Amino acid sequence: QGGFFDTGAGHESLVLRPKDLFDNATPSGNSAAAEALLRLSAFTGDPTLEGRALRVLALLGPAMARHPTGFGRLLCAADFALSPRREVAIVGAPRAEATRALVRTVSRLYLPNTVLAGAAAGDGQAERIVPLLAGRLADRGPALAYVCERFACQMPVSDPQALARQLSPARA
Repeated sequence: QGGFFDTGAGHESLVLRPKDLFDNATPSGNSAAAEALLRLSAFTGDPTLEGRALRVLALLGPAMARHPTGFGRLLCAADFALSPRREVAIVGAPRAEATRALVRTVSRLYLPNTVLAGAAAGDGQAERIVPLLAGRLADRGPALAYVCERFACQMPVSDPQALARQLSPARA
């Protein structure tokens, strides 16, 4: 019926297999899993990961509506699922100041529904692991940032101020 158990299927036999649903001081496993799956889906474009997270949200949606204070982290996952989300891919030498300036620009902004991936230009392994990075070139300077929404990207930029403008709330 959706959701995740707190123990693996191969775990020792229990009278009742626990499935923690409510967030307390520590987020529940279901909230953490739903948010992680949504973010992973944003990196990879894999709709099956998003689907698994959406099943958790569907299972707990009525309870969240009745008792929102019991689902703080899951509400963040719901916001991520329902809001426009963006992906930022930064391609450049990881230790180069130009690359670091672009990363700092993203890190300084409050962007809860944005994921950030980075790699050196031509890093085939990173491109295979994180499809968001695939085909991204740093051919217009030492580093480029690509701001995308569901993998549809704006023109890449190398200037931190231009990146900040692309990330501004007015563009969301």
